[in-house]
Amino acid sequence: MDRTDPPPVDDPLAHAVAHGYPLDLGSVLRASAAALRGSKRVVLAGAAAWIGITWVVGIVTFALGLGELVSASIGILATTPITLGLLMVGVRRARGEPVAVRDLLAHTGATAQGAIVLLVNLLVLNAAEVLLGPALSTPLVLGYVLFAGFAPYLVADRGMDGFAAIATSFRLVRHRWGTLLALQVLLGLGLALAALPLGLGLIWAAPYAVVALGAAFDAAAPATLSTASKNTLSG
Repeated sequence: MDRTDPPPVDDPLAHAVAHGYPLDLGSVLRASAAALRGSKRVVLAGAAAWIGITWVVGIVTFALGLGELVSASIGILATTPITLGLLMVGVRRARGEPVAVRDLLAHTGATAQGAIVLLVNLLVLNAAEVLLGPALSTPLVLGYVLFAGFAPYLVADRGMDGFAAIATSFRLVRHRWGTLLALQVLLGLGLALAALPLGLGLIWAAPYAVVALGAAFDAAAPATLSTASKNTLSG
């Protein structure tokens, strides 16, 4: 009979899944502001590349007469490497590591599994809307997005396959879902307000959101237990 060895006790991800992790909203916001320096140029370059690729895919798929779902799927496949790179820029800054534009393509090896995560997100969104309608599906979609939010990070940072990353993300988020929901709401409001005056505030707000979400992931799944977010995110 095959025997599955238990994960090592010093595995920070297994520890967080089993026992939870400290995550203080105020500490995340303060630490993210401190880690913002050095990330703005990289995040804005990644965002510009992501928008440019999406725009080209949209034009090509429209010209070919492809449907909206097919177009969105192709867009996800085309932008997944940049998406993973952007997310990990936030994690690296939260860990106090320097970042450069080349880091935006540092996780291309995880593209296939990252695309699985993002395509499942699209499938859930569309299936919920078809079955329940826009109004009733909104809480379900938002809940799924919240609980699966760590999955792309787990694919890029830990090399997990897409479906395992989604399941692990659910198990991680359940410990601190209220704090993570509050963080996403605050970041969403901040981005909305920053977009009002000609969008100029996004130059600061978008990189801040990337770093804050990366900091939240690093608190949940730090590189090592002994350096969990350098004790800056636990209050």
